[in-house]
Parts: sequence; C-alpha cells; structure tokens
Amino acid sequence: MNLKKIDTTELQRELERRSRSATKLLAKRDRLAAELAELDNELRALGQTVPSARGGAPSTRLPGAPRTRARNDMPLADAIAAAMEVRAEVTPKEAAELVMSNGYQTTSKNFGMMVSNALAKDKRFKRVSRGLYQRVS
Repeated sequence: MNLKKIDTTELQRELERRSRSATKLLAKRDRLAAELAELDNELRALGQTVPSARGGAPSTRLPGAPRTRARNDMPLADAIAAAMEVRAEVTPKEAAELVMSNGYQTTSKNFGMMVSNALAKDKRFKRVSRGLYQRVS
C-alpha cells in the first residue's frame, strides 16, 4: 500500500475503524477473563487445582495471595558448606538435592540456579571443571 496515494480523510477513517475494532476486542477479552475467573473459583471450591495462566504448574495459592518466603537458620552457602565434606566434589544439582534433604526450605522456582551462583561466588568452593565444584575449606 502506497501511503502517498491515500487521502488523509481515508487514513483517519481507517484509524477510527481499527480503534473501534480494538475496543470491541478488549471488551470481549474482559468478558472472557471474568468468565474464566468465575470458572477457576468454582473449580477451587470443588477442591481442584487450577493451572496458572502462564501454562506452568497448577497454582496452589489463592489468587492475590503472596507466596510466603521460606525462612532458614543459615544462608544458602553456609548450608551447602555444612552439607559437604572438605575436598568433596559436587554439581549444583547434587548440592541442591543435598541441602534440601538436610532440611533447607525454599519456594524458589529456580533453586538450582541459586545454588550454582552460591557455589561460584563463595570462597569455600573451587570450580574444578564445568558444572563441578569442590569444597576447599
């Protein structure tokens, strides 16, 4: 479409038409969202878990409820160090499983990455090779 050949009044009419169309679509979206929320509430009332809107794991929290932060007696790096013996080699995944089995609590969706960062930054651990860390002290 060559814009040089189109009259400004025609362009204005087209913009208004598209604006009306967008308004209708937004109204339809709002109606469907309200209907979906109502269905979700009915499912929760029946004791069912409702999948999240992003398509991930089903949410166990009520809508709008904050996710409670896990409280631990010691920081993650200290928990990893306490769970490992000196000179022991471990991958971040193994370290995550180890601290979790020792009672470390988390609500993180990416706990493995947090463990990996803790291993990389703490002086008590030395990177032996890719994805493998050794406790040095």
